[in-house]
Amino acid sequence: MREMFRVSIGGAHVGFVMTVFVVFLFAAIGGPAWALIVGGAVALCFTIALVAAVRGGRRGWAAAKRAYLWTFGWAGWL
Repeated sequence: MREMFRVSIGGAHVGFVMTVFVVFLFAAIGGPAWALIVGGAVALCFTIALVAAVRGGRRGWAAAKRAYLWTFGWAGWL
């Protein structure tokens, strides 16, 4: 089960690029207000994951990497 839910940094990079593309798409179609809403939601998700990683005992780059993987690692499953 643990192996099934494992994410990689490469998958997280793809997820980040896809998220940036979606935010730009929202900006082009819906205007800057929608881009700020979607981008803010992603930033909030990353912030919550970062706080959880720090509370879990990780510090510095290890906490940032864990939050990055949690926020954008979903693309590895596509």
